[in-house]
Amino acid sequence: MNTIFRLIGRALLVPISWIPISRLYGRIMRLRRPRWLALWMIRRFRKSYRIDMAEFQGQTDDYLSLSEFFLRPFDPCKRPLPGDPGCLLSPADGRLSELELVSEDRATQVKGWTYPLSLMLGEALDFSRGWHVAMIYLSPSDYHRFHYPLSGRISGSFHGGTRLFPVNDFSATRVRRLYVRNERVVTRFEFRGAHLYMVAVGATFVGNIGMKHLPGGLPVLDKWQRLDLAAEQMAEMGHFAMGSTIILAVPAALVEAVLAQKGDTIRVGQPLFKFKI
Repeated sequence: MNTIFRLIGRALLVPISWIPISRLYGRIMRLRRPRWLALWMIRRFRKSYRIDMAEFQGQTDDYLSLSEFFLRPFDPCKRPLPGDPGCLLSPADGRLSELELVSEDRATQVKGWTYPLSLMLGEALDFSRGWHVAMIYLSPSDYHRFHYPLSGRISGSFHGGTRLFPVNDFSATRVRRLYVRNERVVTRFEFRGAHLYMVAVGATFVGNIGMKHLPGGLPVLDKWQRLDLAAEQMAEMGHFAMGSTIILAVPAALVEAVLAQKGDTIRVGQPLFKFKI
């Protein structure tokens, strides 16, 4: 019976994972006119998700569209984001849905299901010496800008995936290799002679994944774009236009201590890993 329900759920998810549907929803979110409709959508969204504006700029009615409200920025006086060069900091607000140490090319999607980490990252790597993998789930109510988790060099960017399945628990237990199949942008950092990776994974109704260091748009699908750019810890890196996921992959050789636990609710700037001196 569970198998039947899982198959039915998967069949329902396939149509809404088509990227043009999410792009259309993104256009609706960007509507500014008529003004009464834009305000109604904003107020309805805020009420439904019980969003507290205490840390954000302006008031609800200051935003011109639901998209602008969804991407509301922090007020730097109320929510400063200081750096810590000794730690890798959380790039986003959300829930730490997975946190594990892997020594082979498999990472956990949900209990009992894994996906090839190298396929998700877009390049083959040796995981035998250990890698920490942290997954942050951003719900629709969360802050949806994300920030550089460390100061270093950006050496490349990869754009992959052709679907936009939801990334909630319902979908994660029904769609195999979810984070490989969904549209995603991989950023490769150079830090202390090693490579670290941060993956921004899109989801249903994500109108786009915006990256500050890619002003010309995302790389060609399934291709690496070589870059040589400076990243400043806690500077704004990009945004999602709906709830989604960020995945971090960090070589264990760089890490002295893990400073968070699976299931934690985390905030931008919270230390996740302490680097070795």
